[in-house]
Amino acid sequence: MKNSSSLSRRNIVALAAVSLTTAAFHLPVQAQSRCDTLSNPKAGEINIIGNSFPALQHIAKEMESCTKGGLKVQFKMTPQIKPEVEQAFGSTGKSAFDAAVVSMGVFADLNSRGQLQPMTDLVNKYKAKYKIEDNMLIKVNGEVMAIAFMQNAQNLFYRKDLFDKHGIKAPATYADMFSAAKTLKEKEPGIEFPIAQTFAKGWDSATEFTNIFAGHGGQFFKPGSAAPDFNSAAGVKALETMKAMTAYMTPNYLASNSDDVMNQFQQGKAAMGVLWASRAARMDDPAASKIVGKMEFAAAPAVTAGGKAATHLWWDGVAMPKNLAGDRETVFQVLMEALDEDNTRRGNDLTIWIRSAYKPTRFGNGVAASAKAGAPIWPTQPYFSLAHGEIGKVLPEVLSGAMAPKQALDAAAAAYVKVATEKGFIK
Repeated sequence: MKNSSSLSRRNIVALAAVSLTTAAFHLPVQAQSRCDTLSNPKAGEINIIGNSFPALQHIAKEMESCTKGGLKVQFKMTPQIKPEVEQAFGSTGKSAFDAAVVSMGVFADLNSRGQLQPMTDLVNKYKAKYKIEDNMLIKVNGEVMAIAFMQNAQNLFYRKDLFDKHGIKAPATYADMFSAAKTLKEKEPGIEFPIAQTFAKGWDSATEFTNIFAGHGGQFFKPGSAAPDFNSAAGVKALETMKAMTAYMTPNYLASNSDDVMNQFQQGKAAMGVLWASRAARMDDPAASKIVGKMEFAAAPAVTAGGKAATHLWWDGVAMPKNLAGDRETVFQVLMEALDEDNTRRGNDLTIWIRSAYKPTRFGNGVAASAKAGAPIWPTQPYFSLAHGEIGKVLPEVLSGAMAPKQALDAAAAAYVKVATEKGFIK
């Protein structure tokens, strides 16, 4: 997939970094509506879908505040956005959702299938009104196919108070993490699990593998082809690294998704781990956290000393389906109302916004440091999600000790080849 924007996806993420994912539900409409500048909105119902994390809760409330007169806006938040979006955007009929907040990984899949519609004309028409910035535009072959509004990355969260107490430096490598975990396990009985990371079976653990695998220098595919190459020595090393971590994690690590890891941190049960930067501000939420002011953020650890941060840089943005059911101009304006400068300022501390109105906070330190430490952009090959999905299926067997790493990766590679061949990526 080629991005012909004057700023590449890497630059979009890096620029914002340096300048510095429960059951589905609908958010209540705000009593005081701030969405009052829609131009000739068409009556009807607009349905939008997105993942579930603090910044999106903020955006969703603003979108739903556009409900007035004959227009009703609903935002569905769900941790299972990928299958729902793929089903809706790929439907032979009209999409159940008029827009979606997607990560760059989901965007790559939808775009490769031709399921998104260009927004270039809408951007041109409303650019001045909403002050849409050029580095927010995700272009493919000159057409705006998505509008990015925030960047994200998994970076290191660590209890600075405990690290200082025991004379431990912020871990720069996974070896440092293991050393720190051993010390905390021995000397800090109040910490139940020195390490907490998103090892939940499926997408989460496959994403951890992707990060650590890249840190080991692994390549998912053989050069110039879709043939798998993740069942390599680097793949085995990545799984061995992950398996070693489980000794310091909750016994229920195969259910540790982002919400669970965040809760472990907030409740003071865990001392460090790699988690999404979009969760950082929640560490200082006095209504939910017992560790306000105690968590610090740094670059994701490297696998080897002096190596690149073992994480990937992401952007999240809004996209509209080709099979849109609603009025596209009304839908677009609702999206832009939530992404305007004022709403960015109101939610400044919730994430690392791409808009220039964003004022960097300490919650973005880890992303900036990870970018500086060479973290790569998340893979965008149209067949990558197929490999990622097959790996997620076998990882629980490895982490539980039921399968050897090489055996599991070979099984995942064989399953991937079958599905990639069926879809025409492998001849």
